[in-house]
Amino acid sequence: MEKRIVVGTLDSPSCPVFSHISEHLDSSESEDFEHSVTSVKGFESGIKSLSEGDLDLLAFPAKEIFGREGMISDSGCQVIGARTPKRPSLVLVSSDRLMYQPKSAIIVSDSGLVRRQLLRARPDLQAISTEELGDQAPGFVKPDDPHDIPSLLAELLEKGEIEGFVISRAEYDRTNQTERRHTLMSQPNERGAPHFVPPPYSDLIAVISRIGFPNRLASKLTESEGNTSLWVQSRIMGDLETSMHDITGLEVRHRQVGAILRQAEANRDLVLEQSCHDPDGEIYHDEVRVEIRMETLSKDGRRTLSLERLVAISEYQRAVIALLMDWGNLVSESTRDVPRDHPDDEDAPPFLPE
Repeated sequence: MEKRIVVGTLDSPSCPVFSHISEHLDSSESEDFEHSVTSVKGFESGIKSLSEGDLDLLAFPAKEIFGREGMISDSGCQVIGARTPKRPSLVLVSSDRLMYQPKSAIIVSDSGLVRRQLLRARPDLQAISTEELGDQAPGFVKPDDPHDIPSLLAELLEKGEIEGFVISRAEYDRTNQTERRHTLMSQPNERGAPHFVPPPYSDLIAVISRIGFPNRLASKLTESEGNTSLWVQSRIMGDLETSMHDITGLEVRHRQVGAILRQAEANRDLVLEQSCHDPDGEIYHDEVRVEIRMETLSKDGRRTLSLERLVAISEYQRAVIALLMDWGNLVSESTRDVPRDHPDDEDAPPFLPE
């Protein structure tokens, strides 16, 4: 036996890292190393254990990395990649699907992005956070432990005080919800159905090692698509203003050319089909595409600003730089006051008000 890998994991309510990592390592067919998985109490304690050699790798929800790059580097550690998100889409827990909700139905979500997306699909809904829930459900007190929130919301749903709430698929499974779930898909099967680009870092697990740790062993936990997603999302989130973080949806994934062509044919999308052709009209078959989708919405959900890219994997890093430049121009133009065409015209508000 050459190596024994000790992996530390940090869970969050929406991302059960321990179970994901354990299942992956248990299913691994490699016989040249043993493994053990242990939970850590917090990000700082995990980094300390990793830097001191008590852990070989540390896996945690990727959103925890944001703003801590300096701490990781100062500890003699480095981000080596990520696991591919399996279930990034959130779910609506309710007896009815979103479009069949009664008028003025109360739907609870603590994501500013999701509340705006709900209003885009159904402007008549009351999309509120748990902070605002006390006005609708007297006696409700938001718990200090976020793990308890889904169970309390389920009780309110059963009493009929709310019509539904939005949580991650992991939270739905962990709390053994008895009510039906309806996935809020980013690309629904039915054309024209509401779409929900997930929040950044959804279901994305990042992996850290000490500098100099063997890449062959470190690669046991990382995946190509996860690595791409982590790089792109970290680059984009680092460029956005802090005020945009909670109201921006972001999705990054690998796409095979065959799947893209089938989608283009089904939707009769000529632009999507041409993205898989070279200048001579030949179809690229040998290179995976990276699809990047991001959007933000006005507070009432009536106006959406979105941007999409579909590029060859060999070009995705350059494409992200160009995307950020385009996104900055879009936000700047859409949030400024519209100039008057004539002195007698009325003032026009920006397309995307703050």
